[in-house]
Amino acid sequence: MEPQSGNGIGDRPSLGRVIVVEDQRLVAEFLNFHCRDLGLEVVQLCGTCREGLAAIRAQRSDLVLLDISLPDGDGLELAKTILDELPEVKILAISSHRDPWTMLQVQRIGLHGFVDKNEQRREVLTEAIHAVLAGRVYYTPIVNESSASIRRDPKAFIRVLSDYETRILSMIGESKTDEEIATVLNISPATVQSRRRDIMTKLDVHTTPKLIHYAIVNGLTRVEQLGRKK
Repeated sequence: MEPQSGNGIGDRPSLGRVIVVEDQRLVAEFLNFHCRDLGLEVVQLCGTCREGLAAIRAQRSDLVLLDISLPDGDGLELAKTILDELPEVKILAISSHRDPWTMLQVQRIGLHGFVDKNEQRREVLTEAIHAVLAGRVYYTPIVNESSASIRRDPKAFIRVLSDYETRILSMIGESKTDEEIATVLNISPATVQSRRRDIMTKLDVHTTPKLIHYAIVNGLTRVEQLGRKK
């Protein structure tokens, strides 16, 4: 997507520089015009993780509006990279994903804001942008609701699985074989089988199809990742 020059509101100085990382063109254009209406300068629209990272490194914007699902990767991983390299850049995620794993990662990574695409009005987006630019954290209610739900569930994956087991479960959700998982983790297929049994016992889920379903429903594996080449 092409960079956007000017803020479309005459000669009034920009209140901040924004990069939009969103692969749906209609949504990207809406975010572009909405930011310009708020007096912000949108310096570039990006449709992929790779394009977004390059733009953010080059432009040093004040704010990134970030979709979590992008054609070439996970927006949460992009957010981690940005926060590590450029901690002064504010990140506001705008996504339709509201599963427990995504909501947990939003908080763990330390995103400055999260707005749920499914239910929120443009006034909420305006409030979130102003809050994040002012240095405050802004999450729409689903983030805290999801965290509370996990805390209430004694068998929630975050409570019963190690990070290592969670990683294995995410690959099981992608329908990877024991051999494929073993290759990625540099362990034996027998060890993967043992870990799979442990995961099933801890989650009280006792078939592989149900385990795959569990991984998808909880966001450990996203549906759009299933056909993505690694």
